[in-house]
Amino acid sequence: MAQIPLSSTYQGHHGSHMTIIPVDIFIEICSHLHPLDLFTLIEVCKQFRYWLNSASPGTQDIWRTSRLKFLPYLQLKPFADMDEQSYTRLGLIEKGCQFCGTRKEYCKVYWVFRVRCCKKCFNRKVVSNRDLPSGALLLVDTSNCLPYLRKGPEYDSPKMFWFRDVRAICKEFKSLTREDAAIWYRKKRSEAHKIMEDTRKRRKDECYWLISRRKQDKKEFEKIIHELRDMQRDDGESKYVVRWIWELKSCTKAFELSREPYIEKDWKILKRAMMTEYEELMKQQRRKQICTCILSLLTADNTARTYPTGITDYQVSVSDPLLECLRWCPSYQDPPFINNDPRNPWSTQYLLLDLIPQLRKEAIELHKLPGPIRPGSITTVLGALNHGCSQCEVYRCRLCKGRGGKHYNYQGVCCHLGSYHKVSKVMVEEMIVVDRERVIECIPKIFPFDGSTSEYYQGFRHWHGSWS
Repeated sequence: MAQIPLSSTYQGHHGSHMTIIPVDIFIEICSHLHPLDLFTLIEVCKQFRYWLNSASPGTQDIWRTSRLKFLPYLQLKPFADMDEQSYTRLGLIEKGCQFCGTRKEYCKVYWVFRVRCCKKCFNRKVVSNRDLPSGALLLVDTSNCLPYLRKGPEYDSPKMFWFRDVRAICKEFKSLTREDAAIWYRKKRSEAHKIMEDTRKRRKDECYWLISRRKQDKKEFEKIIHELRDMQRDDGESKYVVRWIWELKSCTKAFELSREPYIEKDWKILKRAMMTEYEELMKQQRRKQICTCILSLLTADNTARTYPTGITDYQVSVSDPLLECLRWCPSYQDPPFINNDPRNPWSTQYLLLDLIPQLRKEAIELHKLPGPIRPGSITTVLGALNHGCSQCEVYRCRLCKGRGGKHYNYQGVCCHLGSYHKVSKVMVEEMIVVDRERVIECIPKIFPFDGSTSEYYQGFRHWHGSWS
């Protein structure tokens, strides 16, 4: 039995030399490896690199077997002048752009130019026939001598040539004699025609595979959606609502991946990610419900009101610590669920009688502690600025008391103090006051969730007015 000597230089992790491996076993091992693994194996030692980079029929069979088994979009034979290794390397989209190396941008194999690159590199390395200088190729017709790719689907759209090929053919043509030019021209025209014909076959085969792969991925994606939709709780109700499933970022990612046929997907991992994210989304919706409720209860007054129903502290003052410390309250970060089920809605009474008072209690306790850096009360000038209200016209000049009380943004009131009152150094809290009534309009913009323009928030405001 023939053997491959593999023990000369490479040492394993434990320092022992690799033993001699029989040829048939080596070939059998390689037949089960993805092309990416074969390229990794080349870097292991000189022997692997020698045997996997060889032009021998046995080596070509190894690469051909791996390509046909693991790359369904690369089933056609290689180009006549290209070996299996180079052909497989060209078709591996997973390796990213062969020029800039990026794997974040979408890469494509341009068979007509035999390159794999991203769109940015492609645009830098091609030239349109309309951009070629007059007489660049002298008497040579680029349309017949060079393979090209049209920029658009229209027949009269510009032809894109690989710029390196244009320069090479210019240099080659200039070195020819008049007698050799005609023969050279026919040869180049024949080569370009063959490349264009070969490209059409490969693009047709690629399109057929893309369509079938996208259909398959679409079925897998829809299967996950149906499985989640059909999952039930103990009471027989749906555990996951389709409306919220489509709100998941992982769902959007899965949908986008289903349209990228060259990327391998693990649908089980995606499903688990969607289930985990769904619970977090339910928490976010509860947090949004808390914010919406608080926004509907805002008042500029500091005094509590008592309603005929007997409910007190039914309003939230604009200076309430709840606005400043809400995001750090435990009941806000981890909203309580009824019967430990995020789909069970909160009742109005629960929000007003239990949850909001609990949140206020937690906010007051947090306000007493140094804790995280907080922006301060929005009723103070510095607090309003820290909350991002510098462009809101909620500031008035204290020195103009009794003189009309015009409202400004922060820059405007400072200019007013400098120009009208000749103030050289503005004492912020002593010279500027925040209008409590107007600042309420800014709170939805700086609150954890902006519900001011949503139909849900407006409906809650209307409901609150009629209920009270």
